[in-house]
Amino acid sequence: MNMSRDQCESVAVSVESLLNDAKRMQMQCRERSEQLSRAATQLRVESAALREQCETTQLDMARLRRQLDELMDTKSAFEARERQARKLSKQL
Repeated sequence: MNMSRDQCESVAVSVESLLNDAKRMQMQCRERSEQLSRAATQLRVESAALREQCETTQLDMARLRRQLDELMDTKSAFEARERQARKLSKQL
């Protein structure tokens, strides 16, 4: 099969166009990959910060629970003393 000069030029132009499209797509993919890489890095940093905040919050909650338990124990002891004082005052 023999191709005319015009056909050869047409094929060459088509191939050139396809190569340019491929280069443009490759650049777009590279740029998108870089964007996604930056986003992934940012998400890792945010995730680490959230884990740290969560751990701090859990420690704070445990401390608050202990303080609440201590306050409830103090309240119970105070109420027991009040009952005892009322009993004693009735006996007097």
